[in-house]
Amino acid sequence: MADEFNFDDYDDNMDFGFNTVDEAEVTEYESEIKSRVADAGGVASGELESKIDKLIAIREGDETQLDVLKKEHKNDLLKVEKMIMPLLYNLMKNPEDVYIKWPNRKEIIQKQINKIVAVTRKSLPI
Repeated sequence: MADEFNFDDYDDNMDFGFNTVDEAEVTEYESEIKSRVADAGGVASGELESKIDKLIAIREGDETQLDVLKKEHKNDLLKVEKMIMPLLYNLMKNPEDVYIKWPNRKEIIQKQINKIVAVTRKSLPI
């Protein structure tokens, strides 16, 4: 038959770069690789853990951005409160008086509005 396989039809230099081994040789090689990985892994993971510990130590006591913003927000609200409360207390002083005499109020009120807006519309640190 012409379709049959014949080694003589092929070049003898067909080396694909592999050879066969027995199971004992494979087991020995696997043990050697596992040993190397364990040794290298212990060193590498120890160095990594050391670096992580250093980073954690550096960050100890640091506030998160959210904590900083919460403190700033609270301080801003207290500033606004200090700007508004005096007006409200002054308006309560004489509850029996029906009318309020307030000359030049436009300038005074505008000054207070400017202070409040400066606090409430300031840009946030990002």
